[in-house]
Amino acid sequence: MGYIVRRFIATLPVMAVVAVVVFLLIHLSPGDPAALIAGDLATTEDIEKLRAALGLNLPLWQQFGLWIGKLFTGDLGTSIFTQMPVTQLLGIYVASFVLVKITQALVGLRVRQEVETQGLDLTTHGEAGYNLAFGGNA
Repeated sequence: MGYIVRRFIATLPVMAVVAVVVFLLIHLSPGDPAALIAGDLATTEDIEKLRAALGLNLPLWQQFGLWIGKLFTGDLGTSIFTQMPVTQLLGIYVASFVLVKITQALVGLRVRQEVETQGLDLTTHGEAGYNLAFGGNA
């Protein structure tokens, strides 16, 4: 148990650096996010309202604090594409992934032992591995 706690504590600085880098990459990308979200038909006033609603008019350090605070509370925001909460979208994707993995585990592709040990990599086993796997003469 102590090992797990030590490893978790050791990952905290790495996660902090990754969070700062991701945040800065998002904010250093070209273009105004509010203008992109608002679309081509938006007025300057609409874009400014959206910037205020998203907190993009705040200093960068305050934006980072809000972003981290929301991240820790589980508020990942709303998707700009689907207008759905990101946590709800993640739930859908995780459920789909789990369903696929369960199906994969239940159905699974079974391979004869001799084919599995021979392998299908022609660079390692040459033409003999290919022929053995697909019923040809080795």
